[in-house]
Amino acid sequence: MATIRKRTLPSGLTRWQVEFTDQAGRRRAKLFERRKEADQFLVKVRPQVLAGTYVHDSVSITVGEAADAWLAHCRVRRDAGRRMERTTYVGYEGYVRCHIKDGKVGIGDLKLSRLSRKAVNDFRDRLLTAGRSEMITRKILGALRLVLNHAIDNGQVHMNAAQGVRVLRSSRLDYKVSVPKKQDVKNLIAGATGRLRAMLVVSALCGLRASETRGLRWTDVDFANGFLHVRQRADFYCMLGEPKSAAGHRSVPAGPFVLNTLKEWKLACPKGDLDLVFPSSDGSVADHANTVRRHFKRNRCSEGTFLDGL
Repeated sequence: MATIRKRTLPSGLTRWQVEFTDQAGRRRAKLFERRKEADQFLVKVRPQVLAGTYVHDSVSITVGEAADAWLAHCRVRRDAGRRMERTTYVGYEGYVRCHIKDGKVGIGDLKLSRLSRKAVNDFRDRLLTAGRSEMITRKILGALRLVLNHAIDNGQVHMNAAQGVRVLRSSRLDYKVSVPKKQDVKNLIAGATGRLRAMLVVSALCGLRASETRGLRWTDVDFANGFLHVRQRADFYCMLGEPKSAAGHRSVPAGPFVLNTLKEWKLACPKGDLDLVFPSSDGSVADHANTVRRHFKRNRCSEGTFLDGL
């Protein structure tokens, strides 16, 4: 049973009080300055009580506490190997610590029960005004959506106030990625030898990601039928695991030039228990940063060819 009644406070001010019983049988009351606000609140809270999702301000946790609980859940998934990579967790933790819970622009101290779409919009605007880029702001809001989804699963909030909040681009221009010219790629391959040459050929002609190239095994190279089977990858921390998505598991056609290059490289390739095609000198997983710095950048400079991202 829910009621709305007019109250006169000891100060003489008039307020409208909503009284109702929540799903746990507790009597709740809330004051409003205008009758219209009381009516709107009652319309909103009734379906929440019926669905068992109503959370009173007094028992509501903050956005920061919800974010901490979500990160704890992410750590469990990471440690159990359940679709949470170490690099992904590090990024999420940074978004929470440096932005969502930031003392100046963040919303970590705001209770979930009071988190509205406007509060999230204001948070977005503060991030942009404080100098966060559009890309970083989108990623922060993406992390906030995941935090709120986790809170919904735990019955701590009934709706995701961050859902649908967008970051508009500051420019109408659609900047495209600069794709290397064929001649530039040919020059890089022609100027490379050994391991780097084989990596360039596989990357350029088969389209493997850097992590997939570093995780490629000789057993995944089908010389007889002309395919490279992508079955694992090496992450930023040199940990081997499955490709990032179901579409990542694939078989890529490899032409005679690719296969002959790999056959030549196999004769000089360091041996190791991991059977990697592009290992480090001791046969272990090659570090991505070292590979870029010691091989790609050095070869790029020697050939006078400059490609974005290298």
